[in-house]
Amino acid sequence: MNNIVTATVHPQGSAAACVKRIRAFYPDLPMGELSANIKAGRPAFSFDLEYYDVVESLNGIDRRKIFRELLEDLEAQGAKLDMTLTQVLSSSTTVEPFTLRDFDNYMDFSEEIRQQVELDCDREAEE
Repeated sequence: MNNIVTATVHPQGSAAACVKRIRAFYPDLPMGELSANIKAGRPAFSFDLEYYDVVESLNGIDRRKIFRELLEDLEAQGAKLDMTLTQVLSSSTTVEPFTLRDFDNYMDFSEEIRQQVELDCDREAEE
């Protein structure tokens, strides 16, 4: 299953500050393409909520938290974000609106699951 958040950015004034901040998170994203998408009101970037990198995890890097900070920073710059969540399942695909509150709920739920799995593993190890 994939959970892809796609963001369309509507900057207040010049898009330059938004482009700079987005490029800090996505250094490989072509600046011209990013600028053109923002100016045209098309989705500028996306992120897979199921993203996981073992090396980053071992180094204490949480890309989901960093992505959340990116969204928050863009809004702090005055940008309006229109986001969608695309859920790709084996049998279907759904697309629905997505907000920062939805993102926070997703993060809280993921953390609850992670903690429960840890507890279950600890219980199994004790037996």
